[in-house]
Amino acid sequence: MTEHSEDNKTRIISNDLYFTEVQRMLDEGKEVRIRIKGGSMRPFIQDGDSVLLLAYRGEALQLGANLLAKHQGKYVFHRYVKKKNGEIVLAGDGNLVLCEYVTTKDILAVAHIHYPKDTSRSININSLWNRICGLGWYHIRLFRRIMAKLRN
Repeated sequence: MTEHSEDNKTRIISNDLYFTEVQRMLDEGKEVRIRIKGGSMRPFIQDGDSVLLLAYRGEALQLGANLLAKHQGKYVFHRYVKKKNGEIVLAGDGNLVLCEYVTTKDILAVAHIHYPKDTSRSININSLWNRICGLGWYHIRLFRRIMAKLRN
């Protein structure tokens, strides 16, 4: 399904069609830059930012890496936070509770560069420092949940 946006300058397509094309380009060995939609990766990646993806080919995954995967028929872009019972556990940085459990067969790509939307900067999100910051943020989820409850 394709339709035009209100400004008639962009097209809106279904996620399935979009990610089928992303997968095709990754399979051809191309780097693919995608725009992030939603707030699940805040505070590190904002709605409207983009990331550069490289196809996942079965190489060892670095803890804290940002991955594009398919989970229960939907595409997710979340952080690799741990391995449990042979499965890869993904969590959105902005998420206080939920995790997705996937296998390596579900992983489509690994993000390498983050492009914030309102700047010309590029950030290596696979650097050790950025992965440690993301994992630290994940590991204080309980504290973040408590703080969120206290604010309300």
